[in-house]
Amino acid sequence: MSTGHIPNGGVSHGRPASTLRTTWQRAGRLPPDRSSRRRTVEAVAFVGVWVVAGYLLHLSSDAYLLLGIPLTIGFQLLVRRRPLRELFARTTTRFSLDKKGFALAAGLALVPGYFAARALADRDWTLFGWYLAAIAGAFAAAFALRAGSMWAAVRSAALPIAIGAGGMALVYGTMHIATGTPLSVAAALAAVAKYTALYFPATFLLEEVAFRGALDAHVHHDADRGGWRSAVLVSALWGLWHLPVSHSLPLPLQVVELVVVHVVLGVPLSFAWRRSRNPAGPALAHAVNDAVRNALLLGL
Repeated sequence: MSTGHIPNGGVSHGRPASTLRTTWQRAGRLPPDRSSRRRTVEAVAFVGVWVVAGYLLHLSSDAYLLLGIPLTIGFQLLVRRRPLRELFARTTTRFSLDKKGFALAAGLALVPGYFAARALADRDWTLFGWYLAAIAGAFAAAFALRAGSMWAAVRSAALPIAIGAGGMALVYGTMHIATGTPLSVAAALAAVAKYTALYFPATFLLEEVAFRGALDAHVHHDADRGGWRSAVLVSALWGLWHLPVSHSLPLPLQVVELVVVHVVLGVPLSFAWRRSRNPAGPALAHAVNDAVRNALLLGL
């Protein structure tokens, strides 16, 4: 736990500030002179660079997601100065997979591998890159699951799924009723299964690692007060991050819609990450929520 403010000019019990700073870094926390405000500014700047690049480069949604991989690596190594493995599971000491881990990764890579082969045959290189990232995400997610457990991930995902998927079922279910559009239960269940299998490794690497594993971990430290405020901030940044690839509404309404929706969805994901220190649960919830959305959009 954090020891808080150090009185007497940065020296506690006769220990020099440089020694204290080293101790904090080894404990996985930043020293007190890196304030919460500074960490917030760094997080906002990170998302700002990503958003501006998306606008300037006119990227597709898939390319925009892929851009986040080098940006997140740079943020983790150069700004946070933490090892990459902590993006996948904060309590681990090294990245490694045992035989069960490789088997789990292979299973998680099956669906994105199938679609990667199709994208390769179609010579759709950006989409192929997205599926390759999902395959890489399968190995990262397997590492996270082996660091914890499948049951722990499901338990961590339960509340975010109840809020996200429940809300989408209410909204899109109402749309089906209002428009008289039928929804095949079998087709919807098949879509949920397919998209969950595809999105779990993809969202793990392409979104949850960035917004929960890097940004939330940077903005919120265990000893910080105002946990709700930082969770809302990270979730609002996550919503605004969608702007370069969201064009369904006029810009002011688009901003409001993205922020409101992603605060509702993102705050539970932040708290799930903070409790577990593992993005497997948030990634599972993210995948299920998106899969339910896609399933309920059938016919609309």
